[in-house]
Amino acid sequence: MTRTAAEDQRAWNRYWTRWAAEYDEHQLSRLSLPGEREAWSRAFDAALPPGSREVLDLGTGSGNVALLLAADGYDVTGIDLSPGMLAQARAKLESHPHPPTFLEADAADPPFPHRSMDAIVSRYLLWTLRDAPTALRRWHELLRPGGALVAIDGQWFEPEDDGGAPPATPRQEHFAEAYDAQAVDQLAFARAGVERICAAWEEAGFVDVRADPLPELLELDRVHGVAPGHSPQLLHRFSARRAG
Repeated sequence: MTRTAAEDQRAWNRYWTRWAAEYDEHQLSRLSLPGEREAWSRAFDAALPPGSREVLDLGTGSGNVALLLAADGYDVTGIDLSPGMLAQARAKLESHPHPPTFLEADAADPPFPHRSMDAIVSRYLLWTLRDAPTALRRWHELLRPGGALVAIDGQWFEPEDDGGAPPATPRQEHFAEAYDAQAVDQLAFARAGVERICAAWEEAGFVDVRADPLPELLELDRVHGVAPGHSPQLLHRFSARRAG
């Protein structure tokens, strides 16, 4: 039976809410290790235009990128559709010297005025983005002239993925259920390579589109280890700007 996009999105929200605490525990354990925070801060800062202040973190999840950028001095708003993830993010606000704002909202259609952001960032969002062409155009509208779009992600599904090894844990079983073949087929970037993603950004009106590999983060994965069910992955930083 064919499902609607809204039904798939609700299933994904349930997955991320159910496993939010476990997900964040791993993220925080990694950020506590030598070199992690500094490497992620450099990965984003290097692509953000000088003078950027208002930053929107799409699919903020448990908020760690938003918190990192806020600590670097940016005024950050993070949005996500998973209540469980947002609960993890908000639990960290009290101890933060320059806390971001966390809102429940859709990364594919952020509820902000045109030209209201200096930069838009995301980590591990592109692969699970539904209706990517429409979302990219919406993000382009949100940026001020000269503003930047920066997304760090990897290719988590092979182009002809056969599902791989069977799920070994309850979380992996839930992931396979939420992101089954029908769902993944609707996600334009889930199996897309670097060239295809860059082309989509250009089609949405962005200029100076580029994709930079991030070997420093790959080496940290190899040294510090990755989450169960994952393997070290060469991430790319996709970046572009709105002309002006």
